[in-house]
Amino acid sequence: MKKVIILFCLSILPFVLVYPQTGVKSDCESNLEKIFKVYDLKRKFDIVEHIYEESRQKESILFSNYNYDYLDHLFKLIRGFPYFEQPKDSIPFVKPGEMEKRKCVYMPEEAVNEYIKQLDCTPGEAYRNYYNSIRNIKLEKELYLRCIDMELAKNFDSEYAKDVLRYELSFPSPSHLPIITKLHFLKVFKEFILNDGEAVLPNYFRVMVYLDCGCKTPYFKVYYPMYKVEN
Repeated sequence: MKKVIILFCLSILPFVLVYPQTGVKSDCESNLEKIFKVYDLKRKFDIVEHIYEESRQKESILFSNYNYDYLDHLFKLIRGFPYFEQPKDSIPFVKPGEMEKRKCVYMPEEAVNEYIKQLDCTPGEAYRNYYNSIRNIKLEKELYLRCIDMELAKNFDSEYAKDVLRYELSFPSPSHLPIITKLHFLKVFKEFILNDGEAVLPNYFRVMVYLDCGCKTPYFKVYYPMYKVEN
């Protein structure tokens, strides 16, 4: 009888060992997804803030027939669907290569205001969502650190070493795009957010300095002082 019990225990041992490992992997996948969600919220804030800043100008090249495609692209990044159904109906659309031949026509103030209204998000709201997503992760700092360290230990074998993301959306897009791998993003998030306790992600310059030499540069200015967050 004892032999039967022993054999039974040995038979289920592999399953007992595998289950916790599977659970940890599943939890870590969920935690890493939450970290990459922070990137999505950062990108949304960057876009909304830029659009609002441009909308305050009397005549912004962003709100002109030169940039209908770009405005549509930004709107899709925020709302998930296009804003302009037929751009030619209101302002003559300028195709790439034709800018020097066509007169720049600016959107009227009413059209700009309507575009802003349809964004359905202010810079302050976008920033609070971004800030709070980071704050919530910090509440379980050790769990996220463990998951990041497990992924960083894989180095080039990590699936995130092959995927890239555009860290900042430059306006207009430069020839050298601010791109890093997702694994680099995890490394940056760990160091600046979880270890140093910074409120939001560093700018691209600070990121590249850190990834290049492990050095850390200070802020050049106080970021987002006009956006209040709940304590």
